Parts: sequence; C-alpha cells; structure tokens
Amino acid sequence: MSFDKPRHAAGMVDQPLPSGQRRAFLEVLRQVIGEDRPGLRAELAVRAGCLALFVVNADNITYRADVGCDFDRVEGWSFTWAADGRTISPVADPRGAAEAIAHALRVHAKEQA
Repeated sequence: MSFDKPRHAAGMVDQPLPSGQRRAFLEVLRQVIGEDRPGLRAELAVRAGCLALFVVNADNITYRADVGCDFDRVEGWSFTWAADGRTISPVADPRGAAEAIAHALRVHAKEQA
C-alpha cells in the first residue's frame, strides 16, 4: 500500500467508488436491531461528517457504540466499528452484525426474549 493510493488501487483507477448505499445498509441494520434486539436502541447519526448508526444498550447507556459502513474494493461493503474501523460483518449479514453488536454492548439473550 502506498501513502498516496487507496488499498488495492492497482488496476482499478477507472472504477468509481459506489455512493448512496451506506445509508441503505445502515438503515437495514437499524431495522434488524429494532425487530430482533429489544435490549438495544439504534438511530442514524452523523459523526465527524460521516453517517453512522448510534447503538446503545437500553438498560445501561454506558454501553454504546457508533457503527459505520465502509467499502473496500476487495471485500466490498461491511459494517464496522466507527471508533477503530474493525469489521463487524459483511452487509449481507445484518443479523450477524446485530448479534455481534449486542454481545459487545452486553445485551444478553435473556434480555432479548
């Protein structure tokens, strides 16, 4: 990786980055959390100029996180932890992402029944 080129830029100079999909993917995740994870609350928010999903443990608001949605030319779209960019799951698995977020924010299965 070069300091002046994005990751995996070789041979992809003419391909534009996809746009307008981040909101749709985050909205799907928000909907899945609302339907499947009653111990969590989620809302779209703008953080540092970027759209993110703010997720909070409904019973203990000290457990909260901003979830982003990032595009990689090799991996495609994925849900990420906005704080450090680590991948949560591909956007094709919003239920898996919701489960990982619930675990990280200490919402246990008994609270989700």
